[in-house]
Amino acid sequence: MPDGATAFYEKQSATLLSQQPLTPRSLMQSEDKDWGPTYQHFERRLAGMRTWRWTWIDQWRELAAYFLPRRMKWLYQPVANNYNRGQYLNSTIIDSTGVLAMGKCASGMWSGLTNPARPWFEFGPAIEMPNLDEESKAWLVDLKQKVHVVLAGSNFYDIMAQMFQDVTVFGTSPVILYEDQEDVIRLYLPCAGEYFLGAGSRLTVDTLYREFTLTVLQIVEMFGMKNLPPDVWRLFEMGGGSLDTEFVVAHAIEPNFPIANGRGRPIHLIPDRFTYREFYWLRGRRNQKPLSKRGFNEKPFMVSRWWLVSNDPYGRSPCMDALGDNKQIQTETMRKAEFLEKGVRPPMTADPSMKNEPASIMPGMVTFVNTANGSAGFKPAFEVQAQWLQFMTADIKDVQLRIQECLYVPQFMAITQMQGVQPRNELELTKRDLERLQVLGPVITNFENEVGPMIQRVVGIMQRRGLVKPIPAGLQRVPLKINYMSLMRLAQRAAESIAMKDGFLTLGQLSAAAKAAGLPDPLRVVNIDKSAKHYLYLNSYPIDCVYSEDEIKQHDQIRAQEIERAKQEKTASEVSKPAVDAAKVLSQTEVGGGSYLANLLGGSATPQ
Repeated sequence: MPDGATAFYEKQSATLLSQQPLTPRSLMQSEDKDWGPTYQHFERRLAGMRTWRWTWIDQWRELAAYFLPRRMKWLYQPVANNYNRGQYLNSTIIDSTGVLAMGKCASGMWSGLTNPARPWFEFGPAIEMPNLDEESKAWLVDLKQKVHVVLAGSNFYDIMAQMFQDVTVFGTSPVILYEDQEDVIRLYLPCAGEYFLGAGSRLTVDTLYREFTLTVLQIVEMFGMKNLPPDVWRLFEMGGGSLDTEFVVAHAIEPNFPIANGRGRPIHLIPDRFTYREFYWLRGRRNQKPLSKRGFNEKPFMVSRWWLVSNDPYGRSPCMDALGDNKQIQTETMRKAEFLEKGVRPPMTADPSMKNEPASIMPGMVTFVNTANGSAGFKPAFEVQAQWLQFMTADIKDVQLRIQECLYVPQFMAITQMQGVQPRNELELTKRDLERLQVLGPVITNFENEVGPMIQRVVGIMQRRGLVKPIPAGLQRVPLKINYMSLMRLAQRAAESIAMKDGFLTLGQLSAAAKAAGLPDPLRVVNIDKSAKHYLYLNSYPIDCVYSEDEIKQHDQIRAQEIERAKQEKTASEVSKPAVDAAKVLSQTEVGGGSYLANLLGGSATPQ
């Protein structure tokens, strides 16, 4: 496979697997002479990144246990052929408040930032171009529509939904994007504990390593027969249950820098024209060659992080803030259940003479006791106080509210949970929403900075496959930028939009008052055209429905010509009006033999 070409795993499907023959070893690829030092480089860096990630794993295990236990698969050392994956994982959760709040937070982020029901981004020139022609506008609109169709036809939105859960719980979630033979693109989401991250000098994540398990059949389907190591090839040849034997596969994506071969000679693992490189190999097995290697011109993955700290490649999450409250509520809920149990089935005391006698507190049962010595006989060891239950219930509600606050449930459920005086108009409602959503501003910006290059990679894939029209002349050599129109971004814009709307109404009233008083019009201080365009931008008005500067000038010229023509016609009518009036008077003046004008024209009478 040529470096940088479509990889074998980008064509994977059941149809392709059916075409894989049992290839003789003699027809397989020869040994890669540079694989020895290359393998050492990847294994050593993987070991170093595992050491750096160790403290994160401990906290991730606790977070997963209390908020997202189904994503705990890789929070321990990945082991092939582990048969206890279906074991019960939710034993830590007694009160589900944290799980439900996490789900609302993740769903709010997903629907607010990547809502599949409406376009949430559009393309525009990165530099200001007031004279953008109609062909360029149409091309940008067509590109936006096609990219949204590709995203909707792939697993993009499914992966984003799970990604927002991961980033809400763990603070970090990487997503890998490959070209796909069937769906144009396909995304893959590693579990927490499966991946290792490294940050570059710009403090953005540029290195992704991971370990995961694949069966023999999956390895053949993903990488093909030519790159199989001997033991995997033999298991595939055996067939039957051997096809489900698992191996730990290692994966590395990093910037394409040369490495030393141990003798002072640099090794270029793939050609220098690629910015990133990718290798797959079986972990701990120094076989003849890697399972796959290739280069990328764009970074093939993104890493969404909630809060960033210094040069840490891993982010912090809101669930880290709510972890203590979640632990507390589990304990309190358990103690509340014990309280109820002791009230219904209390521990009992009895006379020693009853030691070998039957006793029961079940309804309808009889317990015989000896009361000869004046003792109470069979009775509860202690009686629970009803007011204790009220105190416990009230405290549990307080803790539940704190958990929901940490996970922004009031922000995402603002209308549903709105209490007190209801908003009276659109401005008040918008200001309330913005007051809640402004705390999510940094998170929104972090996500948009990461997802932008991924969308640009999708555009590059579509261009290489001929799914995008040629760039028009008006946009040649012009970089494109992505303008986000997500619900959260629109909510942030709404404050400025409503302020402009309120300003327009006020200026209109002031203008009318000034004209009535004979004063200068206050509208002269406002650039009406620029204000109108900015107002339409804030409300995500379609760019193809706005006139360009050249069209506006052309319309202004036509309007000026119409006004000038009307003035000329008015002037001509004013000049000829006296003659017309005179003729009218003559025609209405009666003289002998008819009107004065008729006598003049006919010449048959002398005016008297």
